[in-house]
Amino acid sequence: MSARLALLLLIAAIPLAAPVGAAPPAATPFATGALTIAGEAFAVSDVLDARALPDINAKVGIMLTLTPAAAERLGRISAALVGKPLTVALDGKTLGAELIRKPLTSGVIEIPGRWNLTDAEALARRISGRDPLPDDLGE
Repeated sequence: MSARLALLLLIAAIPLAAPVGAAPPAATPFATGALTIAGEAFAVSDVLDARALPDINAKVGIMLTLTPAAAERLGRISAALVGKPLTVALDGKTLGAELIRKPLTSGVIEIPGRWNLTDAEALARRISGRDPLPDDLGE
C-alpha cells in the first residue's frame, strides 16, 4: 500500500467534528435513578424509550416503552395485580399508581400527567439514561 493511500484511509477514518452549536448525540448518558414497577426493580437496559407525554389538559405524563423481555415480565407482574394498583417509582418516590384492569402486555406504561414539560423530560431521562428516541426514524 502506498503512503498516499495509507494517509487517505487514515483521514477517512477520522470522524468529522460536529458543527458548532450542534446538539449532542441522542445516546448522551444522563444520571439514572432506580426504577421500580410494582416493587420490582427494572434496569436502565430494560427501558427502550422514556419520554414526556403532554395531554389535552396541559398536563405532562411520561410514557415508558420496555424491551420485549421486560414487557413479558411486566405482563406477568400486571396479571397478578388485576384489580389492584400498579405503582411506578423512581428512587423510592412514587411517580404514579394506576388501577390495573387487564394485564399490560404491550410493554408500554403511561404514567398520567402531573408534571410540567421540563420536569417530565428530566424524569424520563433519569429513567432511561438518555434522550427519547426520535419520533421519525429518518431524524
